[in-house]
Amino acid sequence: MKADNTRFLRSASGDRIRTKWRRLCVDVPAESFDTAFVKFSGEAEAFAMGLSDPWHRRFACRYLAYLQNVAKGTGPTKIIAGSPSCKLICTELERLFKAHLYRPEATVAVCA
Repeated sequence: MKADNTRFLRSASGDRIRTKWRRLCVDVPAESFDTAFVKFSGEAEAFAMGLSDPWHRRFACRYLAYLQNVAKGTGPTKIIAGSPSCKLICTELERLFKAHLYRPEATVAVCA
């Protein structure tokens, strides 16, 4: 079920999916959401699995699940990042999130 913060917009440039959860925003053309979501998830999972410390890997996987819930608009539960290394993990995962799922200027699906 979609949370109240997810909007499907119809405009002259095409349908869009927009979600906002605190400081994280999703804004992509509706037809490219699935592709963008899969690419984000793949790159974020590769980042998480590349971490050498098992505790950091577990934290990154939990934070990835949180970001995936944000993208889907399912009302996620915030993960607390206490240590500096966890904050760096969050920053990198959020950078990947924004790179794939926040493209307000895109008007057509990206198939790269």
